[in-house]
Amino acid sequence: MEIQRRLYILSVLIVIVIAGGVAGFWGLGRLAGHDTSILESLYQTVITLTTVGNTKPPLADIWYGQLFIICLLMSGMGVLLVFATSVTAFFVEGEMRQIYRRKRMDKILKKIRNHIIVCGAGDTGSHIIQELLSSKQSVVVVDAHEERIQKIMNQHPGISFPYVLGQAADDDVLERAGLERASGIVVALPDDRDTLFVTVTARQNNSKLRIVVHANDTADELRLKRAGADAVVSPSRIGGMRMASEIARPEVTSFLDNMLRGQDKTLRIEEIPLNNNCSMVGKALRDTDLRSRDLLVLAIRTHGDETYLYNPPPEQVLQEGSTLIVLGPTDSVQKFRTSS
Repeated sequence: MEIQRRLYILSVLIVIVIAGGVAGFWGLGRLAGHDTSILESLYQTVITLTTVGNTKPPLADIWYGQLFIICLLMSGMGVLLVFATSVTAFFVEGEMRQIYRRKRMDKILKKIRNHIIVCGAGDTGSHIIQELLSSKQSVVVVDAHEERIQKIMNQHPGISFPYVLGQAADDDVLERAGLERASGIVVALPDDRDTLFVTVTARQNNSKLRIVVHANDTADELRLKRAGADAVVSPSRIGGMRMASEIARPEVTSFLDNMLRGQDKTLRIEEIPLNNNCSMVGKALRDTDLRSRDLLVLAIRTHGDETYLYNPPPEQVLQEGSTLIVLGPTDSVQKFRTSS
């Protein structure tokens, strides 16, 4: 920004110097008895400043003309020299900054693990990115347009994430995004054909990956699931359900909106898998420290069971492989996952 401001000021100074040169050649030429036009004055100014002028410029035989040409050359050459230096610095520093940013980004992308790749940073993708980051998830964004990514960062100054520029349907781009090391991928592309291709590629390269895709056409949902998608989200279906909820249960909808959009204390409904290393396995719910961590257990899903136990009793024993559905601050959930 500093170099850009300097270039703007220097550009104004160059215009002032040229205008001063034109006025000087025209005015002093008239004073010396020369019938000098504005175009001729501009011509003499340009060839004088660029040092390719006549061996003996007009007004060179008059003392005030000599003083004017000396002042014009000194001021004009100084401004032009600084301007040329600043332009060079602008491009060199900009290129160096881009190279440094790319190298730094590549280092981050090589180290990142168990992250979620978001393909597409458009209207839908921007909401996905914001929600994932609010939930303390590691995110890598893939999009062909850098301005979309910068727009998200500018709209939310606190948001920062690594990204890869390129087409999500390109194998090399997904590889750079760490597809083989990712835990999940969200595909929010405008074209269902690209979505299908990314889904197939992602499933072939990472069989354990959870794949969630955006389908513009409901007719493509079955095809995307057959290609390997774990979940297919249809905007038209979600929009219809939302509108129905707004009319049938407005207070519930308002509660969920306030919970998701609250700025003071971010509450989320999260899931906590109970693996063999979890200290809660084998304990009754009342004997755990979930309450002290501000985590409310809404339901439990037993491993291998498709049903949920809602509002589990305090004596419910937690089993390995089960998943807890809890309501609480995202920070508490994150701390619990790392500690247990």
